[in-house]
Amino acid sequence: MAASIYFPNFEYSASEVFKYMYILKDFTLMLNDGDIVKFTPDDEDAFKKWLDDNGVQNIREESNWVVK
Repeated sequence: MAASIYFPNFEYSASEVFKYMYILKDFTLMLNDGDIVKFTPDDEDAFKKWLDDNGVQNIREESNWVVK
């Protein structure tokens, strides 16, 4: 079953989101055009699953993502 293209109350489609990271309930997302947007979903677990199901990269899973 294919993942949904849109998430409720989030104005961008999954194909517009390049990478993301989150802290507690707050998501910071980089769009394909280089813009950065913030989003606080009502259900952060469902939003993270939607991003993952749509193949959006989680910055924290990349090696060497922490800047020293």
